[in-house]
Amino acid sequence: MLMAQGGNELLMVRQPIFDRDLKIVAYQLRYHYSDLLEDSFSDVETEGSMLVMHTFTSLFQDGQLHKAPVFLPFPDSILQSPQPLALPHKQVVVELHPGIEVNKPLLKHLLMLRKQGYRLALDQFSLQPELKPLLKLVHIVKVDFSLMHRSKILRLVEYLKRNKLIPLAQNVDDFETLKFCQQAGFRLFQGRFISRPVKVLGKQVPGNSAALIQLLQQLQRPDITPAEIQEFIVMDPKLSFKMLRVVNSAAYQLSQPIDSMQQAVVYLGHDQIKKWATLITLSANTDKPEAVIRNILIRGRMCELLAESSESDLADSAFMTGMVSQLDLLLDVQIEEILRQLPLTEEIKAAVADQSGFLGELLRWVTAYEQADWETVEQAGLDKAFFEVAYRHSLHWSDQAMEALSEVNI
Repeated sequence: MLMAQGGNELLMVRQPIFDRDLKIVAYQLRYHYSDLLEDSFSDVETEGSMLVMHTFTSLFQDGQLHKAPVFLPFPDSILQSPQPLALPHKQVVVELHPGIEVNKPLLKHLLMLRKQGYRLALDQFSLQPELKPLLKLVHIVKVDFSLMHRSKILRLVEYLKRNKLIPLAQNVDDFETLKFCQQAGFRLFQGRFISRPVKVLGKQVPGNSAALIQLLQQLQRPDITPAEIQEFIVMDPKLSFKMLRVVNSAAYQLSQPIDSMQQAVVYLGHDQIKKWATLITLSANTDKPEAVIRNILIRGRMCELLAESSESDLADSAFMTGMVSQLDLLLDVQIEEILRQLPLTEEIKAAVADQSGFLGELLRWVTAYEQADWETVEQAGLDKAFFEVAYRHSLHWSDQAMEALSEVNI
């Protein structure tokens, strides 16, 4: 999220951490100070209070703490300070960076944090001798694949397990690496594998639901009526039922429940129906982790919100662009094949294929934000204060939408 405080800015985004079953068990918080904010962090009290405030705020959602804890990298000035952390110990994993100076004040403070119930994680460990004293205090050790050969990684994992430490594989960039990590004995996983598709040449878009393709084709007609749209949706009972669940979910905050498909079509509108019909039907034909669907929703919604902030009339197309850009991950189908088979506008196809046009620019900024590519985000030329609003809203909205999608399985 991009936080704003008195004109100073802190970019922050969360990235999922998975267990062996690819369930999200925690989030990594990545943050980046603007020059002004970094300059103002000249003393421990200021830096600590700002970081604690922003982190604590990010943990809350409608007044409730997230169930999954966050891994938060702390600067030396806070970890070397004798001051206690004003954060809930069950929701925060204190992360130590590999360049930290290991000395008696640090070890004493870490021991205090451990006694207070905080879990400690050591980042990018590769058997550095100066970091070994930390292994007696930390609970989780993150191993970076970009720093070590695989044979050395195997020995390191066994070493960590013998010392009753939880090994976390970080920078896992693809599913092939993920399989190696699972076989090697890692218990936690972090990386871009969840947003990189396994490309299967020749595989086609699933055609399990004939209603989907018919619906998408018919929705291209500018003169189609709500009654006609209803006829196509009710051909697929699962699609129909899920659509009603979505429109009645907290994501839309209706004053009165909708109980007919025609009402839903009128309320949601042409473009909303199109994107939900696509997502619901395609997600029903996959065994991918829930995080994949969640990522699609977050990206689509954030693209949509940024388009709205630009006063563009392409907000609905922006959502579809964000969603389609990750369908190759959902379906294990090459994106070129998806763009060929689905009846999408030329603007959406160009945006997804090579990030061209207005929609392509939005997709580039949102993707950069997801990956904590702060340099690219800085070049967006968009209102940075709105990034925080859009990202936070997209997280919240995706949680509500996922709840609606998963409540009923037919």
